[in-house]
Amino acid sequence: MTQEQFTPDIEQVKKTSLKFQELFKRMDAEILILDDIIAQLDEQNRASPLYIYRLNKAKRLLNHKPVLLEEKV
Repeated sequence: MTQEQFTPDIEQVKKTSLKFQELFKRMDAEILILDDIIAQLDEQNRASPLYIYRLNKAKRLLNHKPVLLEEKV
């Protein structure tokens, strides 16, 4: 038995490709927004007294210079 070779419709392939390109652009934009939100949250966390306390505790353990609260705010 011989099977017929499937030949994709070039126009449909182009349409699908354009849809995927647009989808990927939107996904990249969403990722950029999420990265910005994460950066903002990291900044807020670093200004937290609890974070500074834990960082200083870790630095004392490793004999590094502690961070002063005034330096972080």
